[in-house]
Amino acid sequence: MSGARPLRGAAPDALPEPDDWLAAAAHHDELFAPLDRGVRIALVARSAPARMLVWEAGDAGVDARIEPFAGYAASAADIVLAADDESLSDVRRAAAGRLFEVLRAGIRSGHVVCYMLKRRCVLEERGLDELLDALGFAFMGACR
Repeated sequence: MSGARPLRGAAPDALPEPDDWLAAAAHHDELFAPLDRGVRIALVARSAPARMLVWEAGDAGVDARIEPFAGYAASAADIVLAADDESLSDVRRAAAGRLFEVLRAGIRSGHVVCYMLKRRCVLEERGLDELLDALGFAFMGACR
């Protein structure tokens, strides 16, 4: 049927590959090096939210993997980026280079929704202030 919408969950391959996500973290080491152990940043496809791509900071650096997505609270993520299919395509192409420019543009346009699942002051304490700035979230003033 022409113009039919894809079935929910029909685009599981829309997420970047974990190796591409690791390369992006390595390319932007200045954003990931300050992260506390256990910090998690997830990316989900809004059209197929059954899986998420996760960056997780550990003792040996950042790891990336695909995990089931059972909801925002169940993700144990500090930040979840939920992107539409068009933005995910842009993210896949930009993973090793202009990733944060593409994510920032997607957030500004509404094609990528950034859910901060912890208070801003907690995110900053866990080392996310530079990464949030790279995504276009500039904060001033005291944490309340």
